[in-house]
Amino acid sequence: MFTGVIAMVDRVDSRLPYFALVVGMIAISTSAILIRLSNSDPLVIGSYRQSFATLLFVPFLFKDRGGELLSIPRSKIMEMAITGILLGGHFGFFISSVKATSIAASVLLGTCHVVYVAIIGWLILGERLNQRAVYGTILALFGIVVLFWGDLVEDPGNFRGNILAFISGILAGLYYLGGRRLRKEISLPMYALVVYFFSALTMWSVVIVQDLEYQSLPVVEIQLFILMALIPTLLGHTMQNWALGYLPAYVVSISLLSEPVGSGILGWLIFAEMPSLGVFIGGIIVLLGVYVVTSAEKATS
Repeated sequence: MFTGVIAMVDRVDSRLPYFALVVGMIAISTSAILIRLSNSDPLVIGSYRQSFATLLFVPFLFKDRGGELLSIPRSKIMEMAITGILLGGHFGFFISSVKATSIAASVLLGTCHVVYVAIIGWLILGERLNQRAVYGTILALFGIVVLFWGDLVEDPGNFRGNILAFISGILAGLYYLGGRRLRKEISLPMYALVVYFFSALTMWSVVIVQDLEYQSLPVVEIQLFILMALIPTLLGHTMQNWALGYLPAYVVSISLLSEPVGSGILGWLIFAEMPSLGVFIGGIIVLLGVYVVTSAEKATS
């Protein structure tokens, strides 16, 4: 009987990373909506967002009087700094794209990093793609193609905005790959604290150099920045970072393909940006691909 209870706990624990991905997918789908509601410069939005997100993890630094941080080798701190710079670049390009093109197009192109993560994760991290995972990847990518047709062909939006979103996707792929390696050795609170700090520092540097307005902002703008830190960053990206410590990078990345669906629906409800038929059909295919890849990972765990 005792053995059965232990086995049941193990089964429940093995599902937690997948539960974290579901929460993360829902939370991160609000990112583009909150960005669109803000009237501030994209880099100012990103700087405040990541600054507030960093502050959320400062208590963990004082909890052990900085013991864990001081014990981390300088080489790992440098790797986290580089990962934070990549994240800051991703936010800078992504937020700029949300302001320059449609929500669906921006989020769609921002999630194309799955291609890079799957291939580089296999080549560099040695993560094996079983046959079912390969089929799920192909299915999810086919859904992305349908979404491309539904949003980028029928309503191409702004070309510059689409390019910005595409670049943000590449940077996100590199960020997730870096996080996959580091999360195996460093606790989530310390990882988030350092990476978010350097992402904020990266964007603040650009804000100051470009002399962007960041001081005399309405209270409602600050409230939006705090919501961005709490929902898409804390519940979204942080949940994904936690899952990265237990799942291959390509599984986490493919799960993000559902973000265009959630953001598209919210954009339709809040801004009356009606998703096309292609977005609806592509969204269903993407979610099916996510399920196939996730179930494939469960089968091999």
